[in-house]
This record gives sequence, C-alpha cells and structure tokens, in this order.
Amino acid sequence: VAICKPLHYGTLLGSRACAHMAAAAWGSGFLHAVLHTANTFSLPFCRGNALDQFFCEIPQILKLSCSDSDLREVGLLVVSACLSLGCFVFIVVSYVQILRAVLR
Repeated sequence: VAICKPLHYGTLLGSRACAHMAAAAWGSGFLHAVLHTANTFSLPFCRGNALDQFFCEIPQILKLSCSDSDLREVGLLVVSACLSLGCFVFIVVSYVQILRAVLR
C-alpha cells in the first residue's frame, strides 16, 4: 500500500490496524515473559540461591531446582519457537506482499 499508493496510506491503514499490530507485538512479548516468570516461580529450589553468573538467566536458575526441569524447559522452548516462528512468518508474508506490489 505504501509503495503503490503512498498518498492513500493513511486512509487505507487506519489507526485501528496500527493499534492491532502494536497490541499483538506487546501481547506476544508479555505472554513470553509471563510464561518464563510463572515457570521460574513454580520451581522448588533446594540447593541454595547463589548463582555463578552475573545475570539470573533461565538455564542457571533451572540448574538450582530440585525437580526434573527438562519437561518445563522443552515446553518453554516450544512456546518460544512458536512465537518466534509466528513473527517470522508475519514478516516474510509482509515482504512477499511488498515484493508482489513492486513487481506489478
């Protein structure tokens, strides 16, 4: 739309569509953060709370857990991969549409 009809861009892509795209970006980021936080807070810890890292990253926190965290880690990786794949597909589809518009 912005390439073929640049003067009509504001009317064709309204503020509602922009708000939906921004909400989807914020929502997916918030969902990803909430899943990691909920998973971390639901782990039982029995080895202490000292990490040998400067940042409290998820793999180091999972090593401190008493329970078997492999299933949780795989679940988080699957959800993260799905969110990343969804964003990647959206970007690729957008660029394909731009390329089709340019080649017309």
